[in-house]
Amino acid sequence: MNYRKGYTIKPSEISGTGEVFFTNGSVQVLANQIVCEAYGYNYNKESGTCSAFRYNSKLNNRLTDKNNKINGQNNNTEKNSKNLVIIGTSNTTKGNNSNLLITGERNEIETSINNSSIIAGSLANIVNQGSVVIGGGGFNEKIGLSQMSFVQQSNKTLDTTETALLTQYLPLTYIQKVANSVIGFEANVIGINFGGEGEVGEYGYVQVTGAVTFTNGLNSTYHQTTTHIVAAGQSGMNITASMKDVTATSFGVHVIGLAGTRIQWTASVKLWQNKLQITF
Repeated sequence: MNYRKGYTIKPSEISGTGEVFFTNGSVQVLANQIVCEAYGYNYNKESGTCSAFRYNSKLNNRLTDKNNKINGQNNNTEKNSKNLVIIGTSNTTKGNNSNLLITGERNEIETSINNSSIIAGSLANIVNQGSVVIGGGGFNEKIGLSQMSFVQQSNKTLDTTETALLTQYLPLTYIQKVANSVIGFEANVIGINFGGEGEVGEYGYVQVTGAVTFTNGLNSTYHQTTTHIVAAGQSGMNITASMKDVTATSFGVHVIGLAGTRIQWTASVKLWQNKLQITF
């Protein structure tokens, strides 16, 4: 939308609850009643917000679970959202969600994401199952530009075949790529022998640290270092782990086990996200 004559700010985004956000071209700013109405929207004097449409909370409640606990204004829980706790303003769950906690403002959780939490901040975006996210404010412009998150991955190996760990041990579920971003990562990976060659209970512990760039087409470039926190001579197992693409749209921890040894793997992955609004 173009600037109205005589105004230095304009609408930049409309939330799922109808709230209109404005920008001066570089950062998000608040609009007063005069500006709001000049662009044809409705101004709510009580909440101090500008709206494109009236949010029907009664209809919304009929489409969601009665066990949802929502505290705050302009929160939007779309169809089939259940067992949610939301404390804040202008937060959105995109539907088919369950067992979520959100605190803060203008955060979003994508469709069919479950068992996850946004525990602080604003403008966070959850795209991974079972994750915990802290919003970085998104430069006060758009969701998901700046945030930190935690994801748990696990799997089992029986030999030396390279294996991708699964997010929440869910079939074919990995960490989602984010276009036009740089994501720093730290993965603490532990593999424990649960049968076969060697002694049950022997283990290896490595830490993988680095960063990955994802282009607009989700092509990736990795830079990383693997450190053996517990050396093979101390634990009895010489394991290997790295961060790699899994599919065209996902990535995650890959491990290589030992011949004849059954290994149970877990990785606690911390992610730092810096996403651009422009493409590269």
